[in-house]
Amino acid sequence: MEQKKIHNLPLGLARVRKWLYAKDLEERAAGCVLCGSCYGHGPANPMEDEPGFKTKCPPYEFYRFQRFTPKSRWLMAQRVFHGLDGITPELKEIIYTCTTCLMCQEICGVRNDGYGPWDIAVAMREEIAERDGPHPAHESFLKGLRLHNNPWSLPKNERGRWAVGLGLQKAGEKKAGTLLFAGCSANQPSGRAGARALAEIMIKAGEDFVIFGEEENCCGLYAHDLGFRREYHRLREENIRAARAAGIRRIVLSCGSCLRAWKSYPQAEIEGIELLHGIQYVERVLNEGRVKIARRVERTLTYHDPCHFGRGCGVYDAPRKVLCSVPGVKLVEMERNRRWAWCCGGGGGVPEAYPELAQWNVEERLGEAKKAGADLLLTTSALCLRSFASSRDPAVKTQDLLEFIRQAI
Repeated sequence: MEQKKIHNLPLGLARVRKWLYAKDLEERAAGCVLCGSCYGHGPANPMEDEPGFKTKCPPYEFYRFQRFTPKSRWLMAQRVFHGLDGITPELKEIIYTCTTCLMCQEICGVRNDGYGPWDIAVAMREEIAERDGPHPAHESFLKGLRLHNNPWSLPKNERGRWAVGLGLQKAGEKKAGTLLFAGCSANQPSGRAGARALAEIMIKAGEDFVIFGEEENCCGLYAHDLGFRREYHRLREENIRAARAAGIRRIVLSCGSCLRAWKSYPQAEIEGIELLHGIQYVERVLNEGRVKIARRVERTLTYHDPCHFGRGCGVYDAPRKVLCSVPGVKLVEMERNRRWAWCCGGGGGVPEAYPELAQWNVEERLGEAKKAGADLLLTTSALCLRSFASSRDPAVKTQDLLEFIRQAI
């Protein structure tokens, strides 16, 4: 198979070759063993030290056909890699219905070599994009990234509008070691409130920080997860270069998905730069006494662990600790929580390509929040909030956790 490369790095299925091309027992042991644990129907898995729910793979649970499982995506990718199958509409449907929830990656017992079921799906998307072009539903994302450095195709002069009226200074106007990275969704209804709330909290904490404003690029999440790896590498390099040029030593991000994207950057290239989600920053300044909770809030709340922030970054405790620091709050957990949290359906370009699957995920999750007795669901990802806002008949109200905490300070 032809070895495509970007900057001397493999692209597409060549990037995960070790999982797809095994010649001896040692290599074979590093690949998929077809156990079925990735979609909740396998034998006991050593990675599953805390027994979880059987409902682990959104497309499988929705379509109820094995071909929509991570295991089957691996088998199909292997056949494409070896030239046995081509790119077909049926293959595209199976690959692009993955919500990139990372659940399969969480429990796969043979991913110690750095790859896993989710990596295979993303690499297969890269292969499809290179050979056949992007999924039609994702063409606008690719165009936006290429022309405007963001998936929503916002012109440069609109990138910093989320910060209007806050009096924030930009990198280049002054020197500061801390950067607030707002993310592309800060200029969308789903992310604006969280980004502004974080900025206000940082001001109240006396933080000396800057923003990129209209110069801020996408973190690369959409480029990475939709298979536009050339754009991902370009954005990654530009973001690292901009942070280094500004002398940034700490980046505080308002969106959990952006944090996951930044954490995927090569560690050697961002060495010396601390990465924090806004809620982790809030936990820190609360502990340091730089801000205090001033209001009592009598509400029954639940917290939704975003896939990218929870499984992707391993952050589960900080949001709950901050939430429980608010007097009067009663925190109730949904049945599926923390590492087993159910996906909202908003990732991987699924809402655009397969809206019926995304909508089913949304209603499943909101219904679970209602069943838990919550009257408000809080989360820490703009993508999740965008997903919940699409509900035709929301079972509970939703809000960004940063906005909720800002109202209590």
